[in-house]
Amino acid sequence: MTAFKYKIYLTLLSCLMISQVQAQPQLNLPTTTLTILSYVRWNTPNPISLCILNNSQLSNQFIQVNQQLKSAYQIQAVSLSELNKVMCNAVFFSTYTPREEQNIINNLKDTPLTFSSNNTECELGSAFCLYQNKTRTSFKVNLASLSQSQVRVDPRVLLLAKSTEPQVNVS
Repeated sequence: MTAFKYKIYLTLLSCLMISQVQAQPQLNLPTTTLTILSYVRWNTPNPISLCILNNSQLSNQFIQVNQQLKSAYQIQAVSLSELNKVMCNAVFFSTYTPREEQNIINNLKDTPLTFSSNNTECELGSAFCLYQNKTRTSFKVNLASLSQSQVRVDPRVLLLAKSTEPQVNVS
């Protein structure tokens, strides 16, 4: 299977899974995050490591969805004190404020791609900020944080983030 066909398959499977987990909106966070990760070009060889910071319950959900999607990501629950001691290509924040996220990111020795489920404004902290929009998970992108991570994200993901924002009519 070519890489392009695999990404199409993964995207379709993700859409199917999202429709199946509407009763459990928290499961949309891992699905959306892993789908975004599939559109990232990494400078490091596989497997890519995703660290879930200070939330073992969410880490278990990520592991479950990762297995269902047959993704090759290494998912691990990590405490803040361990964060600089383990290899994390991406970090998922769920228990910190945007300012705390930014302070943690500033003190990391590496520059991982960052995600948050507790940062709806997305002006500070993580590069990708996921939030519940009625029954689905949407996301915003902080371009300043994304550029610091030094990874390349397919521009279609950035357009998708923009298209999920509510449109405001200015008269």
